[in-house]
Amino acid sequence: MSNVEMETKKPNHEYRAYKAWNVMIEYAHQGMTVTYKALADAIGVHHRACRYFLDPIQDYCLAQKLPPLTSIVVNQEGKVGQGFIAWDTDNLEEGQNLVFHYNWSNYPNPFIYAEPDITQEALYKELFDVEKAKDVYERVKVRGVAQSIFRQALLEVYDGKCAFCNFKVEEALEAAHIIPWHYAQDEEKLDIRNGILLCSNHHKLFDHDIFKVNEDYTIGVARYKSKLSGRKIRLPEKTWLWPQKEYIEKRASLTET
Repeated sequence: MSNVEMETKKPNHEYRAYKAWNVMIEYAHQGMTVTYKALADAIGVHHRACRYFLDPIQDYCLAQKLPPLTSIVVNQEGKVGQGFIAWDTDNLEEGQNLVFHYNWSNYPNPFIYAEPDITQEALYKELFDVEKAKDVYERVKVRGVAQSIFRQALLEVYDGKCAFCNFKVEEALEAAHIIPWHYAQDEEKLDIRNGILLCSNHHKLFDHDIFKVNEDYTIGVARYKSKLSGRKIRLPEKTWLWPQKEYIEKRASLTET
């Protein structure tokens, strides 16, 4: 068999990103760039496939405000590809130096969850069985990825609309935790019943306890007048995925302390 990975109809680019991340970190530790071909050879794919698994790595680094790891992947002339947007290409060396001097040893591979047949999509669908929330969290481990999976699940459960105001521009919809992340137990962090899909404005107000959800699923508003006050939130079609009243009570007790 060739050392190049056999292509399937739908290759798992997240699994390739997992393997590529480890290779790129090793080059970063050595203060070296890596060519697309060398990286592709190291993980057993054709070099033309690089852009598909480099995109999720680039997106993750941007979202988590990490140094531009993909800046060290270059062609034979030492230039990055057209899909690179993580740093000013006119000052690429500066971005690469940030990568070389970053302590990647303290940062886990964010794609550690991935296997040949496991993607974020497969994992977020597991969350619809609320008993699996802790297992999925323990598998993912990295907070940024866990929150991305949680958001994907809530987008589907809430039909892509803010539970408060029905706003439906996906880019502005966020996963709000009822019990905040740093107070939540492992089994609560990815429990759909501990989440509400909100637009960015209402998420901010919810996090600051200006807007809240009451036990009867109505919206409470503190300090301001709002036409949403007393209105019932949009609830998931499946009743077993509704926000759990125990979580609402726990949040209220945290607010009082």
